[in-house]
Amino acid sequence: MLSMLFDYALSFIQNKLPAMLAGTAVFLLLRFLLCRAGRITRRSLPHEIGLALFALYLCAVLSLTFLPFRFAPDAGAYTFNSTLLEIVQGTYTAGNWVWAMMLGNVLMLIPFGFLAPLLWERLRGWQVLPVGLGFILVIELLQPLTGRSFDIDDILLNFLGVLAGALLSALVQAALPRQTAALRK
Repeated sequence: MLSMLFDYALSFIQNKLPAMLAGTAVFLLLRFLLCRAGRITRRSLPHEIGLALFALYLCAVLSLTFLPFRFAPDAGAYTFNSTLLEIVQGTYTAGNWVWAMMLGNVLMLIPFGFLAPLLWERLRGWQVLPVGLGFILVIELLQPLTGRSFDIDDILLNFLGVLAGALLSALVQAALPRQTAALRK
């Protein structure tokens, strides 16, 4: 299963890297222009690097969840069938591919829960959870409009990723308070 995840991650990077880099470049250019115009203030170098990494991460998630983009209002589906519930009930036997996709859905949102509290004081502790859930819901609700499908399991698994990232972030902040505070300056 881990080799399957590794192969998928490598393929993802090869296929989505141009979109990720283009999105990050647009973010950095807009940030530079807004700073230069005085609309926002430039922060410390660690914070700016953290923002760039967070922008790259968001571009990766958006590339993964929306590309290739196939706009068609009726292309996707809003189904509320739960593979997780079927596994718990014993009516579904999940193969390696299903387990890898479920693990991938958790892993995909760990950086959100980890980085956001490090970069923004308002998202420390549990405050990141509703923001993460909102991000997940926007993605899932928009996916059917882009040829993908809505999946209730993705919401739960992605939220577990945000939660795991938030817990990891809280541990890092407790262990390295000065260093993590420097990221917010």
